[in-house]
Amino acid sequence: MIRWLLVLAVGLGCAPKKIRIRPPTWRDLSDVTFLPYSGSSVESFFDKDGKLCPRYDRKVKQGFAGWQNEGSDAACDHDTFEDGLHPAHLELSWSGAIPNDGTYDLLAGGYAVGTWGRVQARGSYYGDFFAWARLDVEAKSAHCHAEWSAILGKAGVTGNWARMRDFTGWNEIPDLKLVGCKAGDPLTVRLTINADVNRGRVEVDAFGFSVINAEEIDRIFGIRPGSSGAEATASPR
Repeated sequence: MIRWLLVLAVGLGCAPKKIRIRPPTWRDLSDVTFLPYSGSSVESFFDKDGKLCPRYDRKVKQGFAGWQNEGSDAACDHDTFEDGLHPAHLELSWSGAIPNDGTYDLLAGGYAVGTWGRVQARGSYYGDFFAWARLDVEAKSAHCHAEWSAILGKAGVTGNWARMRDFTGWNEIPDLKLVGCKAGDPLTVRLTINADVNRGRVEVDAFGFSVINAEEIDRIFGIRPGSSGAEATASPR
């Protein structure tokens, strides 16, 4: 069993707020148009052998859909010593057609996204150095757009030191409002860990969702004719 899932089971008992990681057994899905999973992309993240981290292959392992490590090494690693100064990302995407003109709520369908890893800024005698990782959601079509983001981990250092910060656990994705959508337009939702480092590294142990089977991956994001309750705002971190 994946070690972070075991830690989660213990930690949720004393946490001030419990986060639902999967949908309830019964939920109102009336008028929801689900967006099928459409693929993944990787930029400047590498595996333990130094090869570009493989794209997510849609397989479900140990009840988890997404990237996950096996053993003590990170699943995907971006290190400026080896990879240079490049922004890096791991991205999952879903896409579908908008059924009618109007305003829609983008729903995460009751799934929280899990992110585990760490950021490390390595200093030097002169200069300011940083490393950060951010979780981004962007829904975009030709006529409507919404986005949300949350900082996962951020480390900064001045001088010949190193500082590291872990990120671990589940992140709730709020409903987002899409205004002015047009029928037939393709809509794409991108869920991304973005990383940037000027001296240091970002390691991702796991990034994805708790699911039972691969069919669930096509029901993580959906749109429903809009209500006043959805907001496209960043959650505090």
